[in-house]
Amino acid sequence: MHSQPINYAIPLHSRDLSLQHKHKKNQVMNDYYDYLPLEEYESELATRKYWDNAGAEWNMSSIETKLLLLATFVRRGGKLNRVINSYAKGRERTYRVTIQHCMMSYIAKLMGSNDYYLRIILLSKREVIELLTELLKANVMIENYNNYHYKQYPDECTIKCINKNDDSILVDIEKRHKQAYPDETIQQKRRRVNKWISGCLW
Repeated sequence: MHSQPINYAIPLHSRDLSLQHKHKKNQVMNDYYDYLPLEEYESELATRKYWDNAGAEWNMSSIETKLLLLATFVRRGGKLNRVINSYAKGRERTYRVTIQHCMMSYIAKLMGSNDYYLRIILLSKREVIELLTELLKANVMIENYNNYHYKQYPDECTIKCINKNDDSILVDIEKRHKQAYPDETIQQKRRRVNKWISGCLW
């Protein structure tokens, strides 16, 4: 176990390679999911385990473990929109409608609160994917990690979400949304909100 937390808010490409090698056995990024080809990784994430919180598969792992593996994926350059589109393709509405609810669960966990919900549903789905991606990069940290057991027992990792109640990423996306849609009407906002609440975005 680590005596000090490992902060994976630091992008992989910015780390010193010799430091990576020295601590290889202690870094989850150097384990199975660091070397798994992104196409295979993408297929692994495009499942009900990550995007159907009404199904039994969702309960197979904790939300912290899901966040860890999603964060590893995006830090390696993986695209969440590709994962979600792959999952949604060919599925019935029953299985697609849960995507937005899972995204909100992830975001609430990463931001430490559900208080941002009414602001988030004013965004487009592309913007919410961007929000989740940036939060995963910035906020997921491993406090304790047993390298030997990781692949078999990922829930033995203790995940911390740092920067809770920090809405700076959301604020930046909101500003760009207003710049992109300066003439957006109340009716357009209402339609998007209704899709988030009772519709299906994918």
